[in-house]
Amino acid sequence: WIIGKPEEGKKEKDVNRMNKPFNDEPVDVLVKKYLGKNGTELDLRIKYIGDEGVDYLANCPDLIDLEVLNLERNEITDKGIQSLASSTIITNLKELHLERNEVGDAGAVAIASSSNFSYLNFINFWKNKVGAEGAKAIASSTHLVNLKNLDLAQNNIGDEGARALAESSTLGGLEYLEVFGSGLTEEGKKQLKECNS
Repeated sequence: WIIGKPEEGKKEKDVNRMNKPFNDEPVDVLVKKYLGKNGTELDLRIKYIGDEGVDYLANCPDLIDLEVLNLERNEITDKGIQSLASSTIITNLKELHLERNEVGDAGAVAIASSSNFSYLNFINFWKNKVGAEGAKAIASSTHLVNLKNLDLAQNNIGDEGARALAESSTLGGLEYLEVFGSGLTEEGKKQLKECNS
């Protein structure tokens, strides 16, 4: 809030801060502030760090032991996910939260293709832009063999993506799959139910 008459230039700065109401700290400060459990968990939900912030994380030596990463609602696109996928530091993740970002097929393919994610047992893509190609990449990944929980709700995988998930041998250990609001017809839902029984 601005009370009184703002100085010249101050009004523009305050307006820019309003676009990111929960974060006015640089990502390096956020890492120091929110890295917990002996360096194994980092919760940056709703910090709006964007792809540049994810690139910083991918190259941050403090995150060498990271196992749980929450990046919910951070304006992350495929580019940010590709930074994580090529990281030489973040290679032991077990849990990845990507809810409410802008991750599409290229991001899902990057995750599916990277050995950095071979320990993942939980991934949440809720409300992103993953389509059939992303679902197919996840289904055929040779790295995501430990996945137990996969949330693709509110994406656009359609029946084609659902069929790939249903026929996947990689996802044999999957215990929970959410696809609500992802463009499946009754036929697509039926395929998933049949593979689950």
